[in-house]
Parts: sequence; structure tokens; C-alpha cells
Amino acid sequence: MALQTETHEPEAGAVPPSPGPSPWFVGHRRAWIGGLIALALAGYLLTGIFTVAADEQAVIRRFGRVAARLGPGIHYRLPWPIDRVDVVKTTSVMKTGVGFDLLEGDARGAGVEILTGDTNIIRVAMTLQYVIRNPAAFLFDIENPSALVGSIAESVLTETVLGMQVDEVLTTGRLAIQERVKTRTQAILDRYDSGIQITSANMMGITFDGSVAQAFQDVANAGADRENKINQGRSYANDLLPKARGEARSMVLAAQSYKEQHVAEAIGNTTRFLELLAEYNKAPDVTRTRLYLEAMEKILPKLKKYVIDSEHGQKPINLRLGPTPP
Repeated sequence: MALQTETHEPEAGAVPPSPGPSPWFVGHRRAWIGGLIALALAGYLLTGIFTVAADEQAVIRRFGRVAARLGPGIHYRLPWPIDRVDVVKTTSVMKTGVGFDLLEGDARGAGVEILTGDTNIIRVAMTLQYVIRNPAAFLFDIENPSALVGSIAESVLTETVLGMQVDEVLTTGRLAIQERVKTRTQAILDRYDSGIQITSANMMGITFDGSVAQAFQDVANAGADRENKINQGRSYANDLLPKARGEARSMVLAAQSYKEQHVAEAIGNTTRFLELLAEYNKAPDVTRTRLYLEAMEKILPKLKKYVIDSEHGQKPINLRLGPTPP
């Protein structure tokens, strides 16, 4: 007996049944879900990789507590919300003003009013520059670092100026004030464990009451005149001293030449006298007559001579001068 297969045609307008999941997918469902979970976990763990630049330092907080301090390079921390990373630039120089607003950028006419040791009121404006030395302390141990540095510096500045005279503040004491404000402010910040390093303190301007401005200007002018006179005197001395030294040397050389000349003449005269003395000791009369005649030879040509004949021509005239030979 032959089997007959009945085929049921779908009615018009009926929705055919959807095919079920692939048997392969059903067999690997758990593997797919595990792979997706592993991929998500890997992506989550990779979010812990971070980089710190050469001019930066990083602070890792684990559940809000500082866990590590890291320098430049590639690092890893546990992903959020376990670890948090705060990165700060440790080479960036920050500024704060004392007595004026840095945003305005003009310290003229500004400053904090301070009483000097001689009871004068002046206004002083300063700027301080600082860098981050300890990122963890800077981030979590203090609030508003700029205001903290400014208030401490203002207190130190007031204390310093109070022990000085106003003319010292305006002239020779500026460098000492800057150095003391820098060192004392740093000492107080270290006591607070602020993580801040002061690099410089500079006075931007000093002003005072207009009633005494002219007096201080006169003092400054007098000081400038004094320096000018001193410089003129030094210039005159520098010009005169070489000339005086040259003239003195010329006089010394002339005196030495005069001395040598007269010493040589004296030695020559002494030699001649000794030679003449030796001849005189041998023949005193002859030597005396010769010296007399030599002297007359030098003297008589310069004189007018008158010869008087006392014998009235009866005897020959003897023109020989000197004693008559026997």
C-alpha cells in the first residue's frame, strides 16, 4: 500500500513561523557570553594605564587616601572608582601679589600700608614666585595656595619694615627686605607642610604720603649729587696723578743727571789737584810761578793795561810780571 503525503499550503495572508536560533549558536552561547565579558573586563582594566609628562608628577588616591606619588613615565593604577589620579606640573612657576592684584598687572600706586620704625607710613607692593615641591601636600593639605602665600608674605613684610628706618627701606634695605620675606615665608610654609617652594620675592614699588614726598626726593637728589661729586673727584684724580707721576720722574732723572755730572767734575778736580800737589812738593817756587803766570794769561787779556815808565826812558821797560829773578 503506497503512503500518501499531504502538503498543507499556508492560507493567504498568514505569517510564516520564524526560524529558531542556529544550532551552532545555541551550542556556543556560553563561549560567546564569556568572550564578551572578558573583552569588557580587559577594556576596563586598560583604563588604568596613564602617562606622566617630564614636567609633571602624579598622585594616586585609593579610596580617597594618598597611595603613591609617581614621576614622569607610563604607569598603571587600578581603574575607577578604586584609584584616582591627580597630575600637577611641578616646573610651572606661579605668582602671587602682595598689596595689589596680579590680574591688573600694575603695582604703581598700590601696595599694603606699613608703618616703618620711624613712624612713617609707606605702601609696598611685592610679587612672589613659587613652584610645587610636594604635589600631595599641595593638593590636599592646603586650600587656595596663592592666598596663603600672599597672606604669609604680607605678615613677614610688615614685621620686617617695622624694624627699619624709612630712608633705609627706600635705598639700601630693599635687597635685605626681599631676602628676608623669601626665607621667612618659606620657613612658615614648611611648618604648614604646604608643598610649596618660594623661588623669588621682588619689591615692585614703594610709595608714601605726598606731604613728605618732596623731602624724600630732596634726599634722593642730594645722594645723587654726592655720587656725582665723588665721581668727578675720582675722574680729576685719575687725570692728574699720571701727570704728577711723570713730572716727578722727570725731576728725579734730572737730579740724578746733575748729581752724576757734578760728582764727575769733583773727581776730575780732585785728580788734577793731587797731580799739581805732587809737582808743587817737588819744586814749590817753579810751580807757584807757573800757576801765577797761567792765571795772568787768563785774566790780563780781558783787561785794559796801562804801563807807566817811572825811569822816563832811561832804562828798558821790563814787562815781566812777578818777582824779579836773582
